[in-house]
Amino acid sequence: MVRSKGDGEILDNCGNLRTAQPGHAESEMKYMHSLSGKKVAVVGLGLSGIAAARLLSQQKAVVSVTDDKTEKELEAERRSLRRIVKEYHLGGISERLLLDSDMIIISPGVPSDLPQLQEARAAGIMIISEVELAYWFCDVPILAITGTNGKTTTTSLVHHLVTFAGLKAQLGGNIQIPFSQVVNKKPSDAMVLEVSSFQLENIRDFSPFVGILLNITPDHLNRYHSMDEYAAAKFALFKNQSAGDFAVLNQDDEFVAQSAENICSKILWFSLNREVEQGAFLRGTRVVVRYEDREKEILDVSQIPLLGRHNVENVLAAVAAVLPLEIPWTNYARAVKNFKGVEHRLERVREKDGVLFVNDSKATNIDALVKALESFERPIILIAGGRGKGSSYLVLRPLFEKKVRAMVTLGEDAPLLEEALAGIVPITRAATLPEAVSLAATMAHPGDCVLLAPACASFDMFRNYEHRGRVFKETVNKL
Repeated sequence: MVRSKGDGEILDNCGNLRTAQPGHAESEMKYMHSLSGKKVAVVGLGLSGIAAARLLSQQKAVVSVTDDKTEKELEAERRSLRRIVKEYHLGGISERLLLDSDMIIISPGVPSDLPQLQEARAAGIMIISEVELAYWFCDVPILAITGTNGKTTTTSLVHHLVTFAGLKAQLGGNIQIPFSQVVNKKPSDAMVLEVSSFQLENIRDFSPFVGILLNITPDHLNRYHSMDEYAAAKFALFKNQSAGDFAVLNQDDEFVAQSAENICSKILWFSLNREVEQGAFLRGTRVVVRYEDREKEILDVSQIPLLGRHNVENVLAAVAAVLPLEIPWTNYARAVKNFKGVEHRLERVREKDGVLFVNDSKATNIDALVKALESFERPIILIAGGRGKGSSYLVLRPLFEKKVRAMVTLGEDAPLLEEALAGIVPITRAATLPEAVSLAATMAHPGDCVLLAPACASFDMFRNYEHRGRVFKETVNKL
């Protein structure tokens, strides 16, 4: 049985009674009726923007769209929204269109501090994210996962744990399935969402029944002015929770643990290194859950079908997250052992002539690369590079000395990688990913691993990290 908050009066995050907010029945009706006839601008026409436009149309809003891309670049997207969007302004964000709106929905890739958006805020126009919009129409408990790394694997595993137990759950968010796309799908007992810092920047009332924060390490510093600003966006996940909600936090992450005192919901911890009062932890090699007045060892780490110690941590987070759902604990081990993992995350592609090829295209920052390198005992031929995020690669030098036998660089940050890691390992630059795969395969010896773990975003050469991962796999399978 999934436990949800009731309607009407509810507890706020300091334990006081307040009136219902979006996500509760009373306020849902208010917001649903208030959108009819309202002029709503959608900024950014990616997956989230398209889904938001469709949801707004279903609620009888008058929808307009503005985007930096041109009409030609967005031809397919415009066709998919035929008869839904009243007005387009493309080739630049239209301040006029925004100021003429009653409300603005911004897509995750759109910076919140754009001058046009600042003007709209000054004019008193409500600006929210796509996940906030969808939240207004969600009538089931939400389990929302954020963090710098591990989000998609943990989100997928939480969804797997819930559905493996026989519950009906929708999967969405920052996982290529926008929340607005799945919010009205029925029947459903729960909503499992991956949420990014970008999506959390412009929430107003969004509040998950269970919020999970996996870790905070430097990332997106090309968008945020400081680590504190980035962390604040992540911690927004908990700002609207009530005393009856749950926060699942990483006891081993100093940044996360030190900030827990600001959270007023019930805290469940997970830890690789110590026993926790409530949550999930390792005792030797055994995964243990402890909740209320119960405790149980559920499986051995050797039974987890995912590479890397960081994935043990992801398993701990996932099982802690479902504790409030009252799923029988006997289901946990079978569900984890049955989990197949997620594409582009330490994904074994093939082994050829004794060389293992692994696709970790989702390793889009330095911490993700570190976790990938630590997952292997065999020597690594690393393929890295792309569009960097403003972090220094110098921190990689000690680990490279232990783990990496050679590196092939590519993309915009190739010169920075080469400068930071010069003298540690042999480095060769490639113009394309297929060339990088060919060079790495030539360098590799039997027993080595050719690992794509770029530590960078993909947008300088690919549509997204999925596209990059697919090109890697296609090239490897042609060797």
